[in-house]
Amino acid sequence: MDYLRYYLNCLLPLAAIAGFLLGGQWVWLGIGTLPLLLIADALSPQDYAPRNINNGALADLVIYVQMLLVLGTFVAFGWRAHVGFDPALGNLQPWIASAAALIWVGLGANVGAAHELMHRHNPLATFIGKLGFGIIGAPNRDISHTVTHHLYFDTERDFDTARRGESVYRFVPRCIWGNTLDELDYERRRLAAQGLGLWHWKSQIVQGQALTVAVLAVMYWAGGVPALLVQLTAMIGGRILGEALNYLQHFGLLRVPGRAIEDRHTWNHLSAVTRILGLEITNHVEHHQDPDRPFYALTPRPQGPQMRNILLWGIAAFFPPIWNRVIQPRLKDWDLNHASAEERALAREANRRAGWPDWLGETAIDTRTATAH
Repeated sequence: MDYLRYYLNCLLPLAAIAGFLLGGQWVWLGIGTLPLLLIADALSPQDYAPRNINNGALADLVIYVQMLLVLGTFVAFGWRAHVGFDPALGNLQPWIASAAALIWVGLGANVGAAHELMHRHNPLATFIGKLGFGIIGAPNRDISHTVTHHLYFDTERDFDTARRGESVYRFVPRCIWGNTLDELDYERRRLAAQGLGLWHWKSQIVQGQALTVAVLAVMYWAGGVPALLVQLTAMIGGRILGEALNYLQHFGLLRVPGRAIEDRHTWNHLSAVTRILGLEITNHVEHHQDPDRPFYALTPRPQGPQMRNILLWGIAAFFPPIWNRVIQPRLKDWDLNHASAEERALAREANRRAGWPDWLGETAIDTRTATAH
C-alpha cells in the first residue's frame, strides 16, 4: 500500500486529460478535482506513520509516471485547441476551463514531483524537474531553491521565507524578483569561473528561457493565439499561486544562520491527503536536514510546528485579517515554547516591525539577563 498510495496523484492529470479528450462540458473536469480534494483534505486525519518502502527504484517510478501525465495534460490541451472546442460552449468558457485545469495540474500534480526531481543527481531527473517548473513559468527555480533557500531559510537573506506581518500580496513579487536576481547572480558567477558570459548557450538561464519559449511556440502552433494566451496564463498563474503556497512553508519562523536545523524550523503539513499530494515534502524539516533524502524515506515530525490542511491555509492566506488570526497564536506558541534565546530576541524585533503584540517582552529580557550572567 505504501508504494501504491502515491499513484492517487495521477488521478489529477488523468481527469484533466480525459476532459480535454472528451471535449464539451467535460473540459471542466480538470479543475473539478480541486473542490473534491479540498473537502478530502479538510476531512483527512493527521498521518504520522513512516512509510515502509525498501525498493527505491520501484518507489521512484510513480514520480516519472506522474510527470509524464502532467506533461500529457498540456499535450492534450494542445490537441484539443488544435481540433477545436464545442461551439456550444461559446468563445470564452473552454479557454477559461482550460487555463484553470492547466494551473491546477501544474501545481497540484506537478510541483511535488518536480521538486523531488530537482534534488536528484542525475541529468534525466533534473531535466524533467526543470521541465516541470518550466511549464509553470519557473524553469530556473531549482537554482534559487537549492543554492539560496536551503542555506538561508528562516533568515532575512532568504526570499522564500515570508516575514511576520507580510501579506501574500507583498511576498509573491518580492519572492519572484529576489529569487530571479539570485539565479542570475549564481549563474553569472558559475560561468565566469569557466570564462563564459551569462548569455552563453551553456547558461542555465538561456536554456531555461529557451525551454519556456519552446513550450509557448508549440502551443501557438497547436491552437494559435488563444492557446498561446492560455499557456501564458497557466505559466503566470501557476508561478503566482505556487509562490503563494510557498508563502506558508516558513512564514514567520526564525533561525540564526549557521546554527543546527532543528524540528522547530519549518512548518509541517501532515494530513494523510497532503502527504500524498506533496510527495512527502510536507515532512518539511527532515528534507531541510537532508535535502538528498528521497521522499519515501522522509519521516513525520509531529513535535515540530504544524499547519494541517495546507490547501485551506493557502486560501486563508489571501485574506490577511483571517490569516493573522490563524497564524499569530501559533507563532506566539513558537516564540514562547520552542524558540531558542537568540531566536526569541529576533522574534521580538520581528513582532515589533510587524506591529504585532509584544508577547515576548518579559521573556526576552529574562533570557538576555540570564545569558549575561
